[in-house]
Amino acid sequence: RLVSLSSAPDALSWRWSPKGVYTASTCYTALFIGSTTAPFWKLIWRSWAPLNVKFFLWLASQNRCWTADRLARRGLPHP
Repeated sequence: RLVSLSSAPDALSWRWSPKGVYTASTCYTALFIGSTTAPFWKLIWRSWAPLNVKFFLWLASQNRCWTADRLARRGLPHP
């Protein structure tokens, strides 16, 4: 397959902006392209998992799990 090259200079283009220009706003929008619109907590609490599993998943989704390093930082005993 032949590829023809032109002598025109290369240009950068931001694909998530209509004008091809990067902005913080278009970057923020691009972060959510393809993401689910339903709140994750609804999926957790409506599942058939046992309550303790639901609670753990909810804590994990909120970044509230008491991991060993978090316990150590607070001076609490941990395994």
